[in-house]
Amino acid sequence: MIKNYLLLALKVLRRKPFYTFISLFGISFTLMILMLITSMGDALFGANKPMSEVDRMVFLPALSRYTQFYDTIYTIDSVLMDDGTMRYDSTFDTEEIGSNNSDGSMSYHFITEYLHGLSDVSEATAFSPSSFVDGYLDGRKVTFRTYYTDGNYWNVFDFNFLHGLPYGKDDVDGGNQIAVLTDKAATEYFGEASDDVIGREVTLGDRTYRVGGIVARPLKDDPTIQGDVYLPVTTMDRRALDAKTLEGSFSAVFLATSPGKRESIKKQLEFLAENFVMPPEEDYEEIALYPGTATEVFAGGIMQERDYDLAKMMFFIPLFLLLFLFLALPLINLINLNVSRVYERKSEIAVRKAFGARSADILYQFIFENLVLTFIGGAIGLILAFFVIRAVNANDLIGIVRLSFSFKVFFYFIVVIVLFGLLSGLLPALRMSRTNIGTALR
Repeated sequence: MIKNYLLLALKVLRRKPFYTFISLFGISFTLMILMLITSMGDALFGANKPMSEVDRMVFLPALSRYTQFYDTIYTIDSVLMDDGTMRYDSTFDTEEIGSNNSDGSMSYHFITEYLHGLSDVSEATAFSPSSFVDGYLDGRKVTFRTYYTDGNYWNVFDFNFLHGLPYGKDDVDGGNQIAVLTDKAATEYFGEASDDVIGREVTLGDRTYRVGGIVARPLKDDPTIQGDVYLPVTTMDRRALDAKTLEGSFSAVFLATSPGKRESIKKQLEFLAENFVMPPEEDYEEIALYPGTATEVFAGGIMQERDYDLAKMMFFIPLFLLLFLFLALPLINLINLNVSRVYERKSEIAVRKAFGARSADILYQFIFENLVLTFIGGAIGLILAFFVIRAVNANDLIGIVRLSFSFKVFFYFIVVIVLFGLLSGLLPALRMSRTNIGTALR
């Protein structure tokens, strides 16, 4: 039965080449775009190295210092006494009239002094991602983005070490001049990213470091992992490291013991901020911390909104609506094409029903034909998406992000193909399966 359906479907597709071309073009183009969108979503939010445990991470990129200003509003009430005199009573309310605030990254002192010892945390790291440094070799200058990190950074983020090893707590405590490079940075500086680079010296600014490890360039566009060179935090300017202020150049990431414990960590950080006693030398009275998941921090940054729930609504609802419209328009067009295509076959359907075919048989046949058409278009879309992704990655068209054909993305793609085929073929198939024999034959 399946074989007969398949042969019939292929013959029908060859019967009207123009209709087939239009249908395949719409399907393949739509599914190619969906493949790219799905791959982009997986690259941005998926659990991929070096953030395989992203569903356990709580990000704290910055703190807010502020002073709230108040004003006293007096209200005077008058009361006429029995003796004809007036008595005046006054009441007052205190209202907020504004605030003075400062937002920025945190100091290393603040993170290590106040944000340690939280429950439900398996690992925590502090790092400074805001530095750029020039590397020199044989008269060439290359500018690298430098991350200064503690030893726990490599426990929170599971970078793919191609060669060598990460530096650890002892290297950080000792201020050892050791560096971890991405494969891209190693290639730019040494001309190669092989095991031979391990142990060689790299001159960065006015310091010389020994290469201890080479990691694969991250595929995710996230400010916590976008470095070219990673150095122990104790090798940075001691003035920035030893400053007792609250603001600095550091961010923090906490790795929860399980995904369900992230809310506990967020509440602990918020409680700490609410009860924090400001040092007397600070010009502000209170602080606020805004810890969040990767998705929350991303949406909050895009929408410039501290309320992460609101930020997600503002970002994702319009995005999903656009995606729905993008799917609905070609789907409606494909349904119309299918209706026109199968309408010409009413006589064929009438003959089949006259010889005993059930409505269910007609329904299954047309759905199967449409699935065959959709899978062919999906295969074309997959091939097109493959070449587009290669071009995007080869030319860094979206920065550091690397799109990929993961099994998860491929599974989503198959699901979309099946749903697309069923939805676009179900309505025409239902209409044709209910064809009246006598009317169709006349």
